[in-house]
Amino acid sequence: MTGEFKALPLPVETMFRRTRYFEIDSVKAGARYAIWVSTPAAYEQKPDQAFPVIYTPDGNAAALTAAGLANAGAFDPINPVQSSIQVSVGYTGEDIARALAVRARDLLPPGEFLPPDVERDMPQYVAMGILDQAGADLYLHNLKNPAADRFLAFLADELHPFIAANYRVQTDDVGLFGHSYGGLFATYAALQPTSVFRNFGASSPGIALEKSAVFRMHADAVANGGVSERRLLMMCATRELTVPSLYQPLVGGGTIEFIRMASATPLKGLQFSSRLIEHESHVSVYMPAMFEYLRQFYPAKA
Repeated sequence: MTGEFKALPLPVETMFRRTRYFEIDSVKAGARYAIWVSTPAAYEQKPDQAFPVIYTPDGNAAALTAAGLANAGAFDPINPVQSSIQVSVGYTGEDIARALAVRARDLLPPGEFLPPDVERDMPQYVAMGILDQAGADLYLHNLKNPAADRFLAFLADELHPFIAANYRVQTDDVGLFGHSYGGLFATYAALQPTSVFRNFGASSPGIALEKSAVFRMHADAVANGGVSERRLLMMCATRELTVPSLYQPLVGGGTIEFIRMASATPLKGLQFSSRLIEHESHVSVYMPAMFEYLRQFYPAKA
């Protein structure tokens, strides 16, 4: 073995090929967001073609994965899917370090149920070094005062028009995929009367058993005659259901309850489907769920 190990700057171009980075100040949400837009190789090869666009929150964690997903359609002849434009939405500045707290503001529906033990357990986040005290205080504040309505308005009224004006997107097939609280947000967004999004993917959504706001929203939407045409795929990992943990009541139980309700009481305009993904946990189910979402809503065209 020759040479020596030497620390070098992170080779961003090798990790984020065909990805552009933006920062956008939102009037609707009153916040600044980091945006990664990843295009497939076919975007350059086929300059007259428009592509599906899929938005994903939690972009600081999702952006690297999304950069690969954009090009997934070029390499899978077994489960062929379309190449897509992936838009990852995350945080910048000091919000990066406190993303756990800030995302609660953006991803939880207004009036979402707050389990009584959350405030009691908050000091554990500080003790574990996940958040400092200011971050923990902000997290609790945002859990009590969530504003997914403002974040959704940012996506629909500010970000999507920017993306549609600058990229060749299929405007009639826009996707929104989220995991955990992001899955709760996708469910919340899917229950709005009208939407620029058509294909919603909710992976292991943080739906509190019996108490989540989305149960009331679904019932209200049914009573009000339905929603505009869209599709929602809800997914849950089997080990979230079978292994005792905080995910059983906060994810598994609520998700299964929502699946039962949505299946038993169909909502006009909403094509609802569900999947249980075997062997996975809350942490490991993200990628299998995303591929299930792509296969269902964006199969390769013949």
